[in-house]
Amino acid sequence: MRAALAIFVIAALARSVFAGDDRDAELASATIVFARGGALVKSDGKGRNETELAKLPDKAVIRALRSDSTGKVLLVDLNGTWSWMPVDAGKPLTPLPCDAGPAQLSEEGRFVLCRNKQGGSLVVNLVTGKLTSLAVPPLGARLTGQGATLRLVWADQTAVWSAVPPKLERPTKVAKLPPLRHFLAAPDGARAIGVYQDEVFESAKTKKPGEVLMVFGLDGEGARRKTIQTGIPIEWSHDGKWLLVQDKASACIVLAVGGEYKCWRGYTGVGLSPDGKYALLLGNRDTKSDTKKSDKKKQKKGKKQDKDADRDEPGGELEGDEHGDVQLPTDDVNVPPPSGPASLYRAELAGPFSKSPALVARVVEGAAVWIPQR
Repeated sequence: MRAALAIFVIAALARSVFAGDDRDAELASATIVFARGGALVKSDGKGRNETELAKLPDKAVIRALRSDSTGKVLLVDLNGTWSWMPVDAGKPLTPLPCDAGPAQLSEEGRFVLCRNKQGGSLVVNLVTGKLTSLAVPPLGARLTGQGATLRLVWADQTAVWSAVPPKLERPTKVAKLPPLRHFLAAPDGARAIGVYQDEVFESAKTKKPGEVLMVFGLDGEGARRKTIQTGIPIEWSHDGKWLLVQDKASACIVLAVGGEYKCWRGYTGVGLSPDGKYALLLGNRDTKSDTKKSDKKKQKKGKKQDKDADRDEPGGELEGDEHGDVQLPTDDVNVPPPSGPASLYRAELAGPFSKSPALVARVVEGAAVWIPQR
C-alpha cells in the first residue's frame, strides 16, 4: 500500500513539473504589446525580452489595442481615434480615416470596420487602401469569418442581421430581438453578447424587471443565456468561446456557453489570449512602495530568481477615466482603461480561485493586447 501511494505521489509530482514546463514554454513564446514612456513595447507572456515596437504621439492616451487572429496587424486607439501598423514590419503607426467611435479588425487582418465621418460605417482595406461606406450602425458591428465565409454582422432597432459585404444584399435576420446595448458579435459569427430586458432577483424568492447581460446565438432564433448580470463585455477570444467581461470592480474570463467563469477583484480587463486561458489586467501601481521594493531587490542581487513568480501584487481599484483637457469619446470602447499609475498583470483561468494575477510590467500607460502566434 505504501509503495503504491509513493508511486502515485511521484507520478502526480511529475505531471505537475511537466505541466509547469509546458506553461513556461507557452508564456515564453507568447507576445504582449503595451504602452509605456511614449512608445508601444513588445514583450513575451512573462514580461521579459522587452523591445520597442513604435513611437507614440505626445500626450497619447492608449484606450485600446487589438490584433487579428494571425498576429500580423495591430489596431491602436489613440485618444479615441484609430491607427494601425504591421506587428513585425518596423513601420510607424498609420492613422485611419475613421470618425471617433468604435472599430473592429477582421480576423485575417485585412479590413478595419469603423464609424464613417459621413454617417454609418466604413470598411478600410489595409492592403489596397480602398474605402467602402456601409449604411449600418457601427456600434457592436463586426466582420466575422474570413475569405469565402466573410460576413458583416450588425444590429439595428429591429433585429440583428448578417450579410455578405460590401453589397449587403438579402441580409439574413440572425436574431429576432436586438440587445439594448453592449452588442458585440463573436469573431466566428456564431453568437453575440448584449444587454436585454429580463428579470432579476430582488430577494431569495421574488423577482423584478431588470437588465441582464446575455449571450445569444446568431442562428435566426437568438436563444439567450444569462451570464454575469451587471457585466460589460470587453472582447471575445479569437476562438469565439471565451469573453473578457468587466463586472464593476472585477475583471472576469467567462465561458460563452456553459457558465464557467473566474473573476479578479480590483482589476480592469484590457486583453484576452486567443484561447481564453489568460487575461491581461490593469491594477493600481503602488508608487509609495517602489523605493522599498527597489531596496529589497538590491539586497537579493546575485541570487537566482524567477521573474515570473506569482507575486501577490494587489491591484487596487484605479481612478476613473479622467484625462484633463483631452476630449475622449464615450463609445469607442466599452471599458476604457482607467487613469492613474498602473501595472500590467496576467491572470490565469486554470488553478484555484484564490490565485493572484502575476505581474507582467510594473509601469504601463494604457491598454495592452495579447498577440496571437503565427
